[in-house]
Amino acid sequence: MSASSVVVAVLVGLGVAVELGCCVGVLVMADAYDKLHYLGPASIVGPLLIAMAVLVGESFSQAGIKALLTAALLILSSPVLTHATARALYIRRRDHIEDATGRRQ
Repeated sequence: MSASSVVVAVLVGLGVAVELGCCVGVLVMADAYDKLHYLGPASIVGPLLIAMAVLVGESFSQAGIKALLTAALLILSSPVLTHATARALYIRRRDHIEDATGRRQ
């Protein structure tokens, strides 16, 4: 077993552990706002670790470059999607409170 295969195994193991931990966090949390906190590491740290594992294993081949581009896309789009989801939750909750009382708060 070479050093690069050990590094790949460690990076993949860490990436999978981060993703599983975030999945458990999403399942355990009751409020949707609390669940959003677990989306950050799942969409930034996990893909970055997996992309690094592919890059170490494949070097800068087509697979390595695609892994880096995919991780970069996830890292760049994650904050935007999380903000949009939180805003939609806020608007939905505000409209629900407004409808229940019959007046605008």
